[in-house]
Amino acid sequence: MVEYWFKYGVTEISGEISEDVKVEKVSRHYSNLEYDYSVFSKIIDELIGEKNISVVFDYSSPSGIDLLKSFLADVEARGVEKDRLKLLVSSWRINSKILEKEVEDVLKSYKHCLVYPWSEDKVEYNGFMISRSIIDSSSRVYISSIIPHGVLGYPSIKDSLKLCGYINDNIVSDSSQWFKLLEELNFIGLCIVGDRVYSGYLYEINDECMREAAGKYNVKIEEEADILLVDGCGWPWDSTLESCLHIVDLVDEGVKDGGLIGLISECREGLGSYTFVSSLFSKNLREDNLGVKALMRVMNILERKKLALVSTIPKSIIEKILHSRSFDTLQDLLTYGFRMYSKHAFVRIVDGVLWLTK
Repeated sequence: MVEYWFKYGVTEISGEISEDVKVEKVSRHYSNLEYDYSVFSKIIDELIGEKNISVVFDYSSPSGIDLLKSFLADVEARGVEKDRLKLLVSSWRINSKILEKEVEDVLKSYKHCLVYPWSEDKVEYNGFMISRSIIDSSSRVYISSIIPHGVLGYPSIKDSLKLCGYINDNIVSDSSQWFKLLEELNFIGLCIVGDRVYSGYLYEINDECMREAAGKYNVKIEEEADILLVDGCGWPWDSTLESCLHIVDLVDEGVKDGGLIGLISECREGLGSYTFVSSLFSKNLREDNLGVKALMRVMNILERKKLALVSTIPKSIIEKILHSRSFDTLQDLLTYGFRMYSKHAFVRIVDGVLWLTK
């Protein structure tokens, strides 16, 4: 028997598969970032003389928070006082309450610098509604990661700024105005793509980051599996069903029609937002909400394929809303899968956030 491990909340869980079973593990981990610390120095050189500095951070990956901490440490080491900083922190991938707790635990000494998009007013600027801290700052830095999402594909830097809630473009019809805006605001960016950090002005690096993301995370598969196993990336990304359901769409093409997708996701905070939960139980999927859009895609997938979860969400709820099975352990899910497809099933294990394509 071979043991396979998956992220599950703040821990990991495992399941055993016989050595006689055909198993393919698809993995691309980018845990070690490659970046030149001199890049920090160049950016900080531009900040030294500024009175008001805003750092906009889109919390979308563990490596992102590490990069932010390293950057702030260098800023402080160069003598930039904390009272000159505004840390505009947000995340469109996780619940706002979870975000606040996560960030305030990690950035305790910067707690008085933190600004959330829901905590301050926006002001009109060239057709956009923009958070006051960004407008009032004389220098602006953006830090984020580009990783695939089942609904958005590869969200751009523009998508990130909009989804995080710091810039609203509802009154702008011309998308080209976005690049003009980024140029006028003179955002300096640090953007993680895989194991590399790209730096420069946002209007310069956006396209390169998008191109590189596909090369880092797209995986072409040759054969469809009977059973596919993937986790929700662990805490906080698997904190709710809403935050991780989009992953099913990313791996859909890696399993045959009639096959089984096994999603290992703790969901300790339950189903998700009020909008998402209301849509789940009412079957009204018209809300303009990422979680609801992911649900719509999964509903379409379930017309062709099966879904099973390892989760803390009650089994009766999963069966009612998704017409799918739920299990307490990964081994139980595997037993269920092998009963359907026999011990000769082809199992694919997806390790990390990847986009499977044919």
